[in-house]
Parts: sequence; structure tokens; C-alpha cells
Amino acid sequence: MTAGPRLLLAGERHGSLPVLLLVLTTVTGVIDAISLLTLGRVFVANMTGNVVITGFAIGGAPGFSLRTSLAVLVGFLAGATAAGFLIDRIDGRGGLLRAAVLIEWVLLAVCLVLVAVHPPVVDSAPTLATAVIAAVAMGLQNAVGRRIAVPDLTTSVVGMSMTGLVADRTHSTREAVLRRASAVLSLLLGAIVGAILVRTVGDVPAFALILVLLAGVGIAAHTLLRRGPDWEG
Repeated sequence: MTAGPRLLLAGERHGSLPVLLLVLTTVTGVIDAISLLTLGRVFVANMTGNVVITGFAIGGAPGFSLRTSLAVLVGFLAGATAAGFLIDRIDGRGGLLRAAVLIEWVLLAVCLVLVAVHPPVVDSAPTLATAVIAAVAMGLQNAVGRRIAVPDLTTSVVGMSMTGLVADRTHSTREAVLRRASAVLSLLLGAIVGAILVRTVGDVPAFALILVLLAGVGIAAHTLLRRGPDWEG
């Protein structure tokens, strides 16, 4: 493996996993841009933000749908529950990542078809279904990322990574600083690209980009598993 990816490691045992998780973090940024801008002002991946939005809706703030935010929360938890079954049945982090990405790809392909056939209209049944299916996919991704357990790379929440960058600056290794900064920048990049795509060409190309990124992660994980994964070396 090249020197670049190795700088992202937390020790030698994670191999290429940090790079793959950073791609999934970019996916999170893209899909939250889609959901926040077109699916009803909700986050389908960042449940911290979605809980706050649920509070806004309960408090009567205009422009927020309690039905949508609660449905997304339930979908996310369903995806995390499904990930628990995968975790119990698949040995090895690479095999778990490959299986999860395949399922996630299928779920988000369904979302692409839905938005292609039924352009998003807030609170409509097809748009709500799209948000819930995307939340299921993100719940799965988050739970699997947690199980893979590369420090600072949860694929969704970067608050702790940002805190660590400044609070632990005198004690952090170079590798930890690079991982944390890369996580923040990957999420930011995904959000920027997602917002640009949604505003200029629509949801379908944004979902298509996500599918391309997920396919790349899945193919990479599969290839590494066939060769003998570098994170087990």
C-alpha cells in the first residue's frame, strides 16, 4: 500500500479501511444534502440533526414535518437493526463492509428510481418513502462503520473529530490529525457536491453519484478480500 493511505491509519491493523470509510463519509454528505434540500428538511444520515429537527417540528416551527422526521428516525433504527443481524452472521470487517455496501447500493438505487419517477414533493407519499429508504441505508452504514471501528471514522458524525483536532492538538499523532481532518473534509466535500448537483441538475444525478461511490467501495473491498486484505496483515 502507498504511503498516503498509511498516514490515515490508527496503527497498522486498519490497512485500506480508512480510505473506504472516508468515501462513505462523502456519501453521507451527498445524501444529507439531498434529504435536507428536497426530501422535507430532514437528515437521513445525521440523526443528531434529525432529533433537533424533530424538536423543531414538535415545537411548531414552520417548514418542518413531524411525520417525515419521525419516519426517517424509525427507518434509520430499522437499518441499524438490520446491520446487527449482519454483524452477528458475517465474520471479518471486510466481508461485513462488502455485504453492507451491496445492500446499501440496492436501497439507494430504489431511491434513485423513486425520484426519477416521482420528483420530490415534500410530504408526498413517494418522497416520504424515498426519505425512509435512504434512512434505512444510512442506519445500516452507520452501524457497520461503528462495528468496523476505525478511530475517528464513523462515516456520519464529525463533531468528535473536530473536537479532537483542537482539544487534543498537543497529544495527537500525525495519523490521528490526518484522520480527523479527512473525516471533516470528506463530509464537507460530499455536502458541497450534493448541494451543487441538487440545485443545478436535480436529485437523480446526485443519487447516481452516490451509487458510483458505493460501487467503488464495494469493488475495492471485494478485490482486497480476494487478495488477502491488507488490514489483516
